[in-house]
Amino acid sequence: MDSVLVPSDVESALAVAGFRAVEVIGAGWLAAALDGSDRGLELHVVPGVVDDRTAERAVRLREVRYEHLPRVLEVLDLSPGRLGLVVEHLPGLSLAQIRAARAPLTDGEAATITIPLAGAIEALRTAGLAHGSVSESTVVVRPDGRPVLTDLRGALGGADDPEADLRRLVTTVLAQMPGADVHLVAGVAGELTLRDAFTELLTVPGLRADQVVDACFRATEPTPVRLPDAGQLASSELSTGARESAPARRQVVSRRDDRARRRRQAVRLATAAVAAVLVVGGGVVGWRVLGSDTPPATVASHETDDPVEAAIELSRLRVEVLGAGDPAALGAVEVVDGPAYRADSLLLPDLDGVRLDGLTVDVLDARLVTDEGTLGTTDVAVTSATSAYDRVPADGGAATPVAASTARTVVLGLRWTPDGWRVWDVRQP
Repeated sequence: MDSVLVPSDVESALAVAGFRAVEVIGAGWLAAALDGSDRGLELHVVPGVVDDRTAERAVRLREVRYEHLPRVLEVLDLSPGRLGLVVEHLPGLSLAQIRAARAPLTDGEAATITIPLAGAIEALRTAGLAHGSVSESTVVVRPDGRPVLTDLRGALGGADDPEADLRRLVTTVLAQMPGADVHLVAGVAGELTLRDAFTELLTVPGLRADQVVDACFRATEPTPVRLPDAGQLASSELSTGARESAPARRQVVSRRDDRARRRRQAVRLATAAVAAVLVVGGGVVGWRVLGSDTPPATVASHETDDPVEAAIELSRLRVEVLGAGDPAALGAVEVVDGPAYRADSLLLPDLDGVRLDGLTVDVLDARLVTDEGTLGTTDVAVTSATSAYDRVPADGGAATPVAASTARTVVLGLRWTPDGWRVWDVRQP
């Protein structure tokens, strides 16, 4: 995984508090305690200066206590023009990550997310604050199913429109729900749906939190949010590249760690160079792996002994299997009952009868991953991008255009089986 050097002001501020940055996570830095305990916090960098208005907002933020907002622990003057917002770390999955790995939210699930977060926005309004950046990336669902509204940089920076926060919340959740045509087909005539209620709310002037909450309860009964498992999350990255908007997570290093990492990289350089020759010299960069195009003769089948060639071929075969909707064929691509296999087994029913017209996948690069930390697998980083295509429903209805994705890199964890290489899991690099 790529490393990012920690800015000196962030590193110093965390060290004084007894913490060390370990990851870039969304809007800030995830830090772990130096004493070896499991304590964690986040430090978000906010452009600004310490003046009376900023100091007043900082005091109000520290006083806000609400179950569905992260607690603000401190506001620091990091360096000229840079403030540090220190908040408790609340692990979970963003709404963007959830939606990328599973079907749209049901009405009950959407209500479960919307009701408490409308309360969170009201708690900020009561304190004279506004959030300022409600989106599918700042709405996070914790492992116990409780939603939280993260990233309070806007509140410290001076966002001042709680009504706009409510409208962004309604719009964000609405975008994760089925389209209106689904309710027209599946709903009961005259029955109020949450989509109807949300659409009406967006026309209400002076929208208030209690109106949002009342609309949810009138339309549906809240139900627990079904969270995708790790296999589904990894698989969603490979199949659609849909997590482009999800918060970035990258390991970070101090300057001393960076020097040690450079020494280790020098030792591994020869191995990495050989892997690069296998990929570029073999002519496998940039060919299309779905549709009518045929891969070049230099690319062997997935029965090859070479894991890089196998990863490319398995990527092509997997998309073909998903397109054919044949669960029995998954065993030709993935280790049966492994994380990737279980995720795709859940994905196939959602694609039953659906055509993906015009979809192609460009494999731009593939290379062995030689870093430490593998999980009993031979790891190959595959970079690919999907073309624009039309998603045609099984009933032959109107096609939904899907935009082309940007290049994304995932790591395929391969395991050798009696039938050759198979994919065990799919992870972020």
